[in-house]
Amino acid sequence: MRAPHSSPEDVCASTGCPPAVVAERLADLAELRLVVNSAGRWSAADPRVAAHELLDPVEERLRAEHRAAGTALRRVAELRQAFTDLDPLHREGRRIASRTGGVEVLIGRDAAATAMMASALEAAEEVAVMHPPALPGGRVLDQEAAQRDLAVAGRGLRLRGLYAHTALPDLELRSHVDRLARLGGETRTVTAPFAHMVVFDEKIAYLVQQAGDEDGSDGTCTIVTRDPTVVRYLRDLFETAWRDGTPVQAEERGYGGALDKVHRMVAELLAEGLKDETAARQMGVSVRSFRRHVAALNSGLGAGSRFQAGVAAARSGLLP
Repeated sequence: MRAPHSSPEDVCASTGCPPAVVAERLADLAELRLVVNSAGRWSAADPRVAAHELLDPVEERLRAEHRAAGTALRRVAELRQAFTDLDPLHREGRRIASRTGGVEVLIGRDAAATAMMASALEAAEEVAVMHPPALPGGRVLDQEAAQRDLAVAGRGLRLRGLYAHTALPDLELRSHVDRLARLGGETRTVTAPFAHMVVFDEKIAYLVQQAGDEDGSDGTCTIVTRDPTVVRYLRDLFETAWRDGTPVQAEERGYGGALDKVHRMVAELLAEGLKDETAARQMGVSVRSFRRHVAALNSGLGAGSRFQAGVAAARSGLLP
């Protein structure tokens, strides 16, 4: 400003800064429109012009985005109100269904997922979930159930989940369990979950059954009940399984404290003389995983065959 039309050398001489630093600072000022270069000489620019050139376009774009956001928010509010206006009709329909028997049947995964998410949003205290063993080759963690779990735990409600012991090594499930633990969720494992069941606040229960195509394009049929006696009975069944379950520790990997129970289950299936395919299906693992469990059991018992493993398991107390 004091010496317009200065060369970089002039700036170095007046400031005492090395050429590299001067070049860098001049470039920064030029980007801010605060200096101009004419034939290799630098002069200060009017900061009002710099603000007009640099900031006016940004401000106008932000104003336009703000107007668009206001319009979108008003549309969202209108839609939310429209959905809210439909709620009394939906509740009346549920009340009539409850009065005619207290049981509702939902066909297909989408219908069940939508209904369960609605119950999750209405829940005020606790959600208890019993997850079924994974089908051979299937995913252990159901993504819709995982999102519902996070929505419940994120609201500060108590969330308890039961899985099969054999689900523990699944890394996707372990990651989900760790996230839930940070939100206060609790997870335990049992030998064989006997149902796919979700209970909300002791007020409503869902029983999910995979069946044939006649029960929907994806083979899912879900029974919903609000009958207090039935819901209480299902909740009591969950509590019994929960007390017998093995707690899953956050950040723990592998089978953790459930390894002995997994080995006991393998020994019992071997004692029943089941084929590997049938035994694997009952455990909710692949045939290859089941055979790895058998090999680990044989090694742990010092057995050279399945027959010897059965004898050793009985002697060690693995079998009743």
